[in-house]
Amino acid sequence: MKKFLVCVFLLAAPPAWADAAAPLVVEEGPIVGAPNARREVILNADVLEQTKVFDVQDGREHSVRGLPLRKLLGQLATPKRVDTVVFAYTDGMQIPVKLSDRPEVDALFVAFFHGDVLERFSSTYPVDKKFELTCPKVVYGRKAGRYILWHSPTQLASIRLVTWRAFEAQLAQPTRRVPNKAGWKLYLQHCQACHGIGGQGATRGPDFLSHMDAYRRIPPLAQTNEGEIPSLHEKVTGYVDGTMPVLNHIKDADVTKLWNWLHAIHRSGTQ
Repeated sequence: MKKFLVCVFLLAAPPAWADAAAPLVVEEGPIVGAPNARREVILNADVLEQTKVFDVQDGREHSVRGLPLRKLLGQLATPKRVDTVVFAYTDGMQIPVKLSDRPEVDALFVAFFHGDVLERFSSTYPVDKKFELTCPKVVYGRKAGRYILWHSPTQLASIRLVTWRAFEAQLAQPTRRVPNKAGWKLYLQHCQACHGIGGQGATRGPDFLSHMDAYRRIPPLAQTNEGEIPSLHEKVTGYVDGTMPVLNHIKDADVTKLWNWLHAIHRSGTQ
C-alpha cells in the first residue's frame, strides 16, 4: 500500500516547468507614430514548446522549453510598425535583428527553461559548462564561423521592439556634424553591438566619442602581436582571446575607412 501511495504521488507531482516562465522585459521604442513603453510579460507554461536546439555560443545541443522568436512576437502583440528586435544585455551589448531577415529570425529561439539529461527543467541555462545564465536566454541556432556576435552575449536584460529607421536615426545623432558618412555602414556591421557614439547605443565597450582615448592612436593597419590587447581598428595577429573579437575578417580598405571615420567623429565632438 505504501509503494502504491508513493507512485501516485510521483505521477501527480507537476513538472519543474509547470509554473509560469520568468518575466520577460519588453521595451517599445523608438517606433514611428507610437510612444515609448516598457512592460513585463509573463508567459504561461502551456504556450511554451519543449524541443532541442543547437546553441552557437557553446556549440552544443540543449533541451529547452520556450518559443521561436517569430512565435514569441505573436504572443507579445507586437505593434505593426515594429520591423526590428533589439536584444539588450546587462553588460551593455545590443544586437538588432531585422524581421525582414527571415533566416536570421528563424535561427533564434528564446528559452525560458533548460533541461538536463533527465529532462528536469529549471531557469538556469549552462553555457559550455563554463558559466550559467538565468533564463530567458536567446539561443542562436545557425552554425557559423569564428566571428559572429552570438558567441558573445551574457545575461539578457530586455527585448526592445523598434522601427529600424527611427532607431538608426537615434544612433546617428552624434555623427551629424561629420560630412564623411563612409564609415557608418561599417560601424553598424562591426561595432554597433558593443560601442555607442556620444551616449547613444551600446555600452559594452568604450564610447566612440567620449572615450576615444581608450583606443591607441596608431595607423589603421598596424599589427598587434599575440598577447597584446588589440585596438578596435587594428589588424590582429594571433590574438584570439578577450572581449574584443579578432578583426581579420575585415578588408584592409574597410579598416582604414572605419579608422578615418571614427577619428573624424572624435575630432568633431571635441573641437
